[in-house]
Amino acid sequence: MLENTTTMREKIRYAIRFEKQLQTTAADLYGGEANNWPGAGDIIKNKQTIDKQTGREYYTEASANGTQFNGRKQITAELPTAGGIAVDGWKQGIERPLLAGMGYASVAGPSPDSQHPGFFRHFFVIPPQGKHQRPYTEEEAEKAGPTYSESDIINLYLCLSQEMGPYTEHLRNVAIKDFEISGSMKGPLQITMSGPSERIDTDHSKGSANNWSTAPGAFKEWFHMSDFKCYLSPVGEAMQSHSITDFSFKVSHGLADDNTPTGTSNNGLSRAEPLPAGKSTITLDITIYLHDKPLYEDWQKNETILQCELVAARGVYRFAILFPRLQITQTTINVDGASTIQISMETSWPNSEDELAAIADSFAEERNGMEWPQTSVVGIIVTSKENRNPMRDMEG
Repeated sequence: MLENTTTMREKIRYAIRFEKQLQTTAADLYGGEANNWPGAGDIIKNKQTIDKQTGREYYTEASANGTQFNGRKQITAELPTAGGIAVDGWKQGIERPLLAGMGYASVAGPSPDSQHPGFFRHFFVIPPQGKHQRPYTEEEAEKAGPTYSESDIINLYLCLSQEMGPYTEHLRNVAIKDFEISGSMKGPLQITMSGPSERIDTDHSKGSANNWSTAPGAFKEWFHMSDFKCYLSPVGEAMQSHSITDFSFKVSHGLADDNTPTGTSNNGLSRAEPLPAGKSTITLDITIYLHDKPLYEDWQKNETILQCELVAARGVYRFAILFPRLQITQTTINVDGASTIQISMETSWPNSEDELAAIADSFAEERNGMEWPQTSVVGIIVTSKENRNPMRDMEG
């Protein structure tokens, strides 16, 4: 699958799906033993070999045994972590990774694009209260419609699988902690992510990979950095276009990825669910041609609250990252070559109801009637032909 002629990495296949979301039982939850593995429509084009770090926690039997030597070591927890999840910014086929990295979308599913039949608009946001396996709220149950069941859960943990020569490995309940979307000149959009996993299931028969397939229309063409436009201005003012050479949007979710075993699966060696804890850090770095240096320095000195939109379009396909509330934390001048200024910004949560209402009303033109799934400091709207609802299409 991978375009590589000097190694055998192209022989490795990858698939990704969310853990079971509908009609769940205790076996489907974090720590459960169910085999909710990928299948049809779940292949993903990962750019590199998945980095599986399989750290282990040991208990040393150090009881008095008449010597100064320790007794045997016993594994008390396995602590796998998934890294190297990296995909290009395809026009279609990256909806699930985006949702896993951001953490929330409307349970009602994507909205049909009324102006372009056959296209659908997905709106992903970072939930202010963090992400974990949880029951629906009354409002979410109502939006889910008649297919909702009380056993359904909001579940954004991934089963990430790779098929190799002798076996297939499934990293179960991967909770994305670090997430980045970046673009640089002459290159495609890049999406990378990593996070702790509950355990690794191994299928020596490889039978679970027989049904893997690529979703229709996925991985046909990607967004390039040259497709993107940047709009940046103080909140409440008209958006102004700025010429940028690159950008990097990073998220580090606040997760308590502790090492406490669950004691239910994998002989009691699984780690506990990494529940939301602490603060999430959300940053945006952009490099702008140096045409108005004092403007950006004034915004930084005056602690001006800014709004920013990064948007790319290829035909009807569209990718827009929305930041309704940013502050500049650093400006760095580069006087070499084209003379640019690198601007580092960070999102922040407002302290007033009026500011919260302003966020919910922000970017009305880009939203075109869509509501923010939750009031958040960052959102991504993707327009593609993908019509599956990634919040509710995983029955297992």
